Amino acid sequence: EAAASEMKERIRLAIEKKLMEYPDNEHLKQQATLIHNAQITTIHSFCLSVIRDHFHAIDIDPGFRIGEEGELKLLRHDVLEDMLEEKYQEGSKRFLDFTAAYSTGRNDKKIEDLILKIYEFSRSYPDSEAWLDSYEIPDVKALEGSSIMKKVMTDIRKNLEDAKELLIYAENVALSPEGPAVYEATLEKDLQVIEELCNRASYKSLAEAFSNVKWARIAANKDKTVSEEKIDLVKKIREMVKGIVKNMSAQYFYESPEELVEDLRVCTPAMEELADLVRLFAERFEEQKRAQNMIDFSDMEQYALRILTQKTENGFVPSKIAEEYQKQFEEIMIDEYQDSNLIQEAILTSVSGCRSGRYNIFMVGDVKQSIYRFRLSRPELFLEKYSTYTSEESAHQKIELHQNFRSRDHILESINAIFYRIMTEKLGNISYTEDAALHPGAAFEERDGLDELKTELLLVDLSVQPQK
Repeated sequence: EAAASEMKERIRLAIEKKLMEYPDNEHLKQQATLIHNAQITTIHSFCLSVIRDHFHAIDIDPGFRIGEEGELKLLRHDVLEDMLEEKYQEGSKRFLDFTAAYSTGRNDKKIEDLILKIYEFSRSYPDSEAWLDSYEIPDVKALEGSSIMKKVMTDIRKNLEDAKELLIYAENVALSPEGPAVYEATLEKDLQVIEELCNRASYKSLAEAFSNVKWARIAANKDKTVSEEKIDLVKKIREMVKGIVKNMSAQYFYESPEELVEDLRVCTPAMEELADLVRLFAERFEEQKRAQNMIDFSDMEQYALRILTQKTENGFVPSKIAEEYQKQFEEIMIDEYQDSNLIQEAILTSVSGCRSGRYNIFMVGDVKQSIYRFRLSRPELFLEKYSTYTSEESAHQKIELHQNFRSRDHILESINAIFYRIMTEKLGNISYTEDAALHPGAAFEERDGLDELKTELLLVDLSVQPQK
């Protein structure tokens, strides 16, 4: 809220400054009046205003308040405790099997934490019900198309690319002066193994390929002029590559895809029970909050979404109320877009003109500054637009903001020198190119000796245990 208020105040002062220069400018006079009622807010403040203006659409008392975190925590605990006590009294076999499998035996804390975690995660989705039902995987085809398998395949690809790069580096070492050139043939065979794995498109074919991995025996080096250090380095890199493949095999291919599907089928009753418990908790928790006439922060987004959209067979579409907002907003400008989540995206899209072909959303963000995944932000929303929008003038245009106005040029040069080398699409979801780099945009006052200062890079070795 403080940042939004500061931005509004800065805009107000800028308008007033211009108005002093041009006191007869009618447009500036109008803007000076309108700025006080301008919608310059956080996403939660916007959602709150939607709820207050349209409380009747979700049948909520207009005198609601925002609950304190302490009382919400106590309420969550009480609701969970009462709900689980009731389930124990009912004594259904599915529930008792679930608790036997996932409880520690001494208390229900582990189950409570699991219910709360999935509840919170589901609330970041526009259609939390559909997400809670997305666990069913009846066959290998469904497994291949599941969201979890897409993440698994992405991780496998990244690891295989790492293995490939390591082998290429080892080959360069082997062919360098005093290098063990006799290892080249073996390294080439190793590369063929990795290439064969990379070429497999599906999880099922990858599982087959991983089960057939065989490494060539490394040739003996009889050349006494070869560097022992380089021999050891090549062997070490080769063992690292084998370790990568072995770890992936143990993590993702410990059984056949068919056996994995069968294991998931066995888990289905437990998943059904967990999903039902999350739904029941969500229902009871909302009932209790409404009884005490309060809402929490996730309610702000959920209630605003209910007001602004309606669910159809083809997904969510703007409601009549959202259509009124569409007429009100000429432009929608979103800052820190890399920290948006799916439900915020649905809310802001609903009040835009995008559905009718009037693309009036302007987003500013930097995926390199995305630090709120733990709050369920989705930087992939930013990345999808960054990779598909064009630099040419169009309805979906990308404008690169190259200049940095906060730091002196020698600091920016040092930062760029590091990130050109280490930030890749694999590491940071974006390649650090000239377009992504920081370029000086401000002129700073010269100070004696300041330009001669050098930046200092401090590296912390986390593998070293601190002395007690």
